[in-house]
Amino acid sequence: MTPYKIGYLVGTLISPLLLMLIIGTIYYFIKGRSIPYWKAVFSRWVIISSLILALISFVGRFSSDMQQDASHVYPERDVKAFTEGCLSGAKGKKVDIKVAEKLCSCSITEIQKAYTYGEFKKIDLEMQNSKSIPSGFRNIVTSCAQK
Repeated sequence: MTPYKIGYLVGTLISPLLLMLIIGTIYYFIKGRSIPYWKAVFSRWVIISSLILALISFVGRFSSDMQQDASHVYPERDVKAFTEGCLSGAKGKKVDIKVAEKLCSCSITEIQKAYTYGEFKKIDLEMQNSKSIPSGFRNIVTSCAQK
């Protein structure tokens, strides 16, 4: 599990609690401090409204992730990671840095055109597990090298 996924999981689990504190505090002050603070925070409607808001947030995030997976535009962090990996591979083969930068830039651009982000993530995971480059990626890199 990546640090990003761990952070997302922790945030998803903590957000209803934070919402309860915020909504409960507002309720406490609306009631003019006439009830104990813990009763305001743990009142039934505060808990339910916090869970509903957290659920709406989760659904929105899930929907956004699904749209990203179907897109041909990749997040900047993934483009950067691909480019850095490509450049380090080129350095290992003693390719001139300027040539390597053009090759890697062309490769990620063409990969984005050919594969959705969801497909790219699956192929990237397969590459990490098998330590081999799929023929589709290899063909793109070859065509970029010929340019």
